[in-house]
Amino acid sequence: MLHRFQNLIIGQGLAGSAIAWHLHWAGQSVCVVDGGHPDSASRVAAGLLTPITGKRLVRSPDYDEDWQFAEAFYRRVEQETQTAFFKSVPMLRLFPDDESRHAFLQRSGDLCGVACWDGTLQPNQACHAGICMSPAGRLNVHQYLQATEQMLNAHHMRLQATLDISRQVTFSDHVTCRISEDTVIQADRMILCLGAASRFQSLCADIPNNPCRGDILNVRISDYQRSEVVHRSVWIAPEPDGTQTVGATYDWHRATPEISADGRRELLQSLSRLVTGDVTVIHHKAGVRPSMKDYEPVVGSHPDHPQVYLLNGLGSKGTLKAPRMADLLCRSICSGTEIPERLQYGRLVRPVAESRPLTRQAQDAVRTVLQPGDTAIDATVGNGFDTAFLAEITGASGRVIGFDVQPQAIHATQQRITAAGFSHVELKLGSHEHMNDTAEPESVQAIMFNLGFLPRSDRTVVTRPESSVQAIRHAVRLLADSGILTVLAYRGHTGGEEEFQEVSKLLQNDLSGIDVQQVNSRPAKPESPVLFLVRKTEKHPI
Repeated sequence: MLHRFQNLIIGQGLAGSAIAWHLHWAGQSVCVVDGGHPDSASRVAAGLLTPITGKRLVRSPDYDEDWQFAEAFYRRVEQETQTAFFKSVPMLRLFPDDESRHAFLQRSGDLCGVACWDGTLQPNQACHAGICMSPAGRLNVHQYLQATEQMLNAHHMRLQATLDISRQVTFSDHVTCRISEDTVIQADRMILCLGAASRFQSLCADIPNNPCRGDILNVRISDYQRSEVVHRSVWIAPEPDGTQTVGATYDWHRATPEISADGRRELLQSLSRLVTGDVTVIHHKAGVRPSMKDYEPVVGSHPDHPQVYLLNGLGSKGTLKAPRMADLLCRSICSGTEIPERLQYGRLVRPVAESRPLTRQAQDAVRTVLQPGDTAIDATVGNGFDTAFLAEITGASGRVIGFDVQPQAIHATQQRITAAGFSHVELKLGSHEHMNDTAEPESVQAIMFNLGFLPRSDRTVVTRPESSVQAIRHAVRLLADSGILTVLAYRGHTGGEEEFQEVSKLLQNDLSGIDVQQVNSRPAKPESPVLFLVRKTEKHPI
């Protein structure tokens, strides 16, 4: 059955819900498709709207404007859904020491909504010095998303499904999305609000470009008495059931939502500097924030697909910023209002002279298809950079297999993955031509080759054409239909050009049922490396 809408929104987190409400209020027809993943950043967010943040205790840029939009937006949604989920309440921020207190008070004369505060967090505890901040507030994110979902369902504006945009969505003068054999959606435009999950979609694999995993604990602190949210290195948010939520860590090294023992330990250590007595951990959750390196969201149209719009990169301030950013996007769609250049996708487009290195392009290509729980192979582990990259994406529920003929490469890689805390990597000392025995055909989502020599080692020990060709044949057999094979061929060493020619002939001429993209270095020189990106086009190519 064909369903027609003006707007197809992918993702119903904080960003997707906000733009759905704004477009609905603007009289636009909307369909929201969401996978309902419980570990998305929005669904584990604490919902804090905090005016003064960071170690330097500065007021967040645009906070007053963002706050006004947010408060009015959430109040309107509360009224329309007859649900209470937003509270405008002051917050406390404690000074770590007297020097910080003195420095802040010296420069805070022009800060509105700030008052000195002294008090305790528990009976008979030492007094803390700090400030009381307003306007500030807290959104019950779960209740808000649930109320939004109920509204969308009541108006037949929501479908629960997980999409592979590259396979299920086509573009012409409109957008066509095949949800299933029986359900097809056609829309004037598609709005991507996928948060950190955008990294796994080829349309916007570079957004967010600085994802950050965070841990949050729900605990019970003995004799805790504050009703305000308290900040100092961590924040403590009281819950109606007498427990407290404590957060949050910032981990830019692992962009998967698995909980971290290190994160739990870090939160409890920080908490121990604020409270005394027993602390019982009840729940431990984690999510990946869609953070951008320049700390600005991405709002507006996609540079290559005029029917595609984005609302992403809200980072840790999604609760605060989503309403105003969604309003900007809605006015751009409905009336052509220009979005500030600092928020547009175009700021991320690099000139040719600053094009990404081939190693990064190989990883970016893998990132579009590889997901937690998948199997991946690093056919030449070297110093372990690609192995660790594959392990980070596949997560603890996945499997990564690595090959190398040099013991020092296996040793270096083992050190790297051990330091990162990965326990789902199998390293094999031997040639990659034996990978056929490690996995079932068509079961591996990503396979990466770097052909050449181990950096900073004996340059006479190199990959050989005959073993590389055999290994690539095996790799194509093992590759899943939706997977990707990357082959980065270095040509600057003895035998490198000959190996490149043999691999190129194999991929371009000898194998059927595959699609091969060749990416040359810039500037392209005879000795420069070449990257091959390989995908299957037939179910059983060999």
